[in-house]
Amino acid sequence: HLYRLISQMSKHTDLQEIASEYLQPVIQYDQKYNGKLLETLKAYLECNGSKQETSNKLFIVRQTLYHRLQKLENLLGEDFMEHEKRIAIEFMLLVYDYLAASQPKKINQVL
Repeated sequence: HLYRLISQMSKHTDLQEIASEYLQPVIQYDQKYNGKLLETLKAYLECNGSKQETSNKLFIVRQTLYHRLQKLENLLGEDFMEHEKRIAIEFMLLVYDYLAASQPKKINQVL
């Protein structure tokens, strides 16, 4: 359902600009340091903030997860898990996936 909404939005809005607003610091960090923060962010949100479940899903020790979460807080703000900001970030992750699937070369250049 959300991808349909994103598809409709793409006709009237520059989705790359919007996604960039939220995700650019994380994507740039991953590109610069060969990190896995975007993957970690997705998993953490999918696991509803459960650190144990996230570390199991990513096959990493909890200390590694804590380090990555600290980096995410530094890049996105300490409030990234607060309700409204979290929903916006989750939606932007879907937008990013949509753009990556529909415009794989262009997405990496812009973000």
